Amino acid sequence: MNKYKICDTIKDLSDNAMFAMSLTSRELFHSNVWAWMIRKYQEIFTSVFYKDYDGQSIVEVSREEEHYDLLLKINDKHIIIENKFKCMPNKKQLKKYYDECPKKNKEITLISYFEPTFSLSDMNYYSYEVIKKRLQKALNNSNSSIEPDDSVIIKNYINFLELLNKLKNSIIINLYDKIGDLIEIIKDTDIEKKAEKINFSKTIERIFISKLTEAVLEDFKYKEQIDEIRIDCGRDLKVFSDILFYFPGAWDDDEEKRCDLCYLGISLWEKEYRYYAGLHKAQCGITKPKNGRGDKENKQAGYDYLCKKYSEFFKPQSTDTWSGYSYDKEMYLYKKIDISKYTVEELKEKVQKDLDIAYSKYIKDKICPD
Repeated sequence: MNKYKICDTIKDLSDNAMFAMSLTSRELFHSNVWAWMIRKYQEIFTSVFYKDYDGQSIVEVSREEEHYDLLLKINDKHIIIENKFKCMPNKKQLKKYYDECPKKNKEITLISYFEPTFSLSDMNYYSYEVIKKRLQKALNNSNSSIEPDDSVIIKNYINFLELLNKLKNSIIINLYDKIGDLIEIIKDTDIEKKAEKINFSKTIERIFISKLTEAVLEDFKYKEQIDEIRIDCGRDLKVFSDILFYFPGAWDDDEEKRCDLCYLGISLWEKEYRYYAGLHKAQCGITKPKNGRGDKENKQAGYDYLCKKYSEFFKPQSTDTWSGYSYDKEMYLYKKIDISKYTVEELKEKVQKDLDIAYSKYIKDKICPD
């Protein structure tokens, strides 16, 4: 991974007018541009997002209808378009959108800057790279039927997509790279200063952590069973990736249907690796009143519970370093270790071994309540 290529692309982005306009709402910006193109030039651009468009049927375009980023209504068919730019695609969200759409004739199209770690039978997936290529092809085939001013806007938008894809592709992760070395590049002072000037430093970190997540989960036998991959920024301003399996009835309104844990998994937190669990206090037999913000007494009871009942996953040792959060009914606790000396290949082996234990031993055949 070459920091100078990343810096050059950041400079090109900072000079791009479309990029500057997108900063107020990055995800919505792209959805709004796509909606405008389809509304005004439906015969040219609808097929970019719906490959089976016949070129003649009237297209009704809706924004944020029923929480959908875009909804294309074509004859009796609904095409639900979910656009992900800042966050990883969410399998449960997409399945919910599909199931709750009242139309029988429907399909889901996921457009994402980050690669999804799952597949769905009723889902089409387009990367931002594919969208850029399809827009370029549609523009080239438009036979000059686009108004000159609009053509300039669309060309500039396509150039913007090209730069976004160039930035993503400049962040390269190899199996022999050490995690600490990769973090040093991503957190390099030159990169951070240039990216912060255009309010894009956390996006670069998200690209890195999403690619690392993709690398360590490659060929994982239970990948399709993962309930959530959450990429976000913590209170310490570090971008992380939570990779979680949910227990049955994780947050059921009927608390009697919940298991002792709501989830179990791991978290990649820069140079830190976390064994992570969400506990329901009552189901774990932890009934002591919350004692201030730190709630040390309850958290210690939670640590002890995890080390006893889920010992194969947490592997209790005298050198363990624990932390977490305690709320009225739930606790989110984690044990952390340093992975800076791990290669990506070694981290991949560790992630898959730990997630295998979490799923196959504790979740796969779990029925709640006990």
